[in-house]
Formats: sequence, structure tokens, C-alpha cells
Amino acid sequence: MLPPFWSLVEAHGDELLVHARRLSGEAAEDVLQDALLRALRAYPKLRHAEHLRAWLYRVTTTTAIDHHRRAKREVVMDELPVVATYDTDHDDFEGLIAPLNETAQTALRLRFVDDLDYDGIAARLGCSSAAARQRVSTAVRTLRESYA
Repeated sequence: MLPPFWSLVEAHGDELLVHARRLSGEAAEDVLQDALLRALRAYPKLRHAEHLRAWLYRVTTTTAIDHHRRAKREVVMDELPVVATYDTDHDDFEGLIAPLNETAQTALRLRFVDDLDYDGIAARLGCSSAAARQRVSTAVRTLRESYA
């Protein structure tokens, strides 16, 4: 039988915080709080009460790794260059795609306005799915190059 979850937190909380500090530094309190929430959600599903301390360490370690990955992604996203925006005269989708030829405009409308997959675009344009994918890809690449 499983002991009350709070008794585990009281028994191992301090050492889990030390462990979280080793793994994640200043974010240790956030990591531990998230780990304990994860553990609490999973606790009723545990089948036995063996190795609960080790289980809490594993949950804390996994949470710290997830936190590190998430922080790394946020840093990478912050470091991405700002893409030049299009002219204020072109502040809608139609204005954005206006410089493209009619086939490219139609392909982009079907993909991003009508939200069709490439098979649906192919059926509307009367071409293969691969050709539809290529038309959308070429149109997007052309837009990127023209507004970069």
C-alpha cells in the first residue's frame, strides 16, 4: 500500500531540492515544483511502494532535463534573426502574395487559406501531389527571398 504522497514530500523534499539545484541551478525551485506535480499525478497509478525515493529522484531528474531542453529552445528562438516584414501596403495575405504568378497564388491560397493538404491541392490544380507540394514550396521560397 502506498503511503500518503505528502509524507514522501516531507521525508525527501529537502534532498530533492538539493538534487534539483545540482541539475538546474537557479531554476531548482521551479523544477522541483514541476517534478512534484508530475509525481503527484502519477502517484495513484503506481503498483507498489518499493523504491519511492528513487522514483522521486528519477521524476526530478527527468523534469530538470525537460526544463533544460525547454530553456535551450527558448534561447535559440530568441537568437533567431528578425525577418524583414513586408511593406505596410501589403498587410494582408492577398497583398503579400500579389507579386507571385497566378499558379503560385492559387497554390498558396489552397494551402494556407483553405488549409488543404497536398492531395487536396493536387485535385484542385489537376496535378500530382508531388507537383502540388513543389508549387507551394517554390512559392514560399520566392516570398522569403523577395521579402528578406
